[in-house]
Amino acid sequence: MNPDFLSFEDLSYPELEKMDRNKTVFVLSVGPLEEHGPHLPFGVDVFVAEFMAEKLMTAIKKNYPDFTIIKFPPLYIGSGGIRWLGTINSKQRTMRKVVEDYCRHLGRHGFKYVLISNGHGGLGHVVALEEASRRCSRKYDMSIISPSGRVAFDLLTGKYISEVEEQMNHKFSAEEIEMLKTDHHAGWWETAVMLLMKPHLVKEVFKELKPYHLTQVQRAMNKKYPGDQGYRGYPAMATKEYAQAVVEVMVKHTMDLVAEWLKGSDITKKASSPLYKMLFFRTNFDRTIILSLLSLLIISIYLIFS
Repeated sequence: MNPDFLSFEDLSYPELEKMDRNKTVFVLSVGPLEEHGPHLPFGVDVFVAEFMAEKLMTAIKKNYPDFTIIKFPPLYIGSGGIRWLGTINSKQRTMRKVVEDYCRHLGRHGFKYVLISNGHGGLGHVVALEEASRRCSRKYDMSIISPSGRVAFDLLTGKYISEVEEQMNHKFSAEEIEMLKTDHHAGWWETAVMLLMKPHLVKEVFKELKPYHLTQVQRAMNKKYPGDQGYRGYPAMATKEYAQAVVEVMVKHTMDLVAEWLKGSDITKKASSPLYKMLFFRTNFDRTIILSLLSLLIISIYLIFS
């Protein structure tokens, strides 16, 4: 049993009622069941979310000992997973609403802080979590953050390369840096972090898997292709040392955001990924387009026959 946090499912309502609303942080891990190539299990995304959640909870407890941390059971839900045997996709709007249900309940009872730990990189999935955070924060006077999209984006675009190199005491070549930037699914990073977290679930075949890439258009189609084994990137490059270095860097930058957050600063924009600004990733984008087209049609009909 981890002494740094309480498990929500183990508590009774009188115990929860006693908690200081302004000194309690709830943590919710989210990720879908999704295929991860021939070498990794379906649960990778939630395993990562849970692993990072525990790292963050330990850091929060160390730096803010007066806070109580309560962890929810993980939510195995997500959208944008590769459409393949073993991938359980939910609609983007559905997963947003489920997360909102958790936060809404807490907000109605006066609780303030919720940290969402996400292990899945689906673009719409990331945005849905950020939407849920913003919507409930506004409506229930809460402070909810889902910072993984921001931190992961900075990692994948190379912003933290020098810090990872320093942690590993290793200098990446120009070719390796490009490989890191184009590693997307069940590749270098996810295979490495599984070697760190749950090595018994990593099949030895990962060492023999050749690099596999898709074009941007093919990736957007989100489906299986001839010769496709379900990974995108470089699983054979994976090492525990790389995963450990990346985890340390990601925890550091997430905790920088958490420090501002728990001091009462509004870090909504700072903790959001650039994806949030792209309206076509929003959960209601399709409905907005349909309503706009219907409005234009009604106006056109009115103008024609008036």
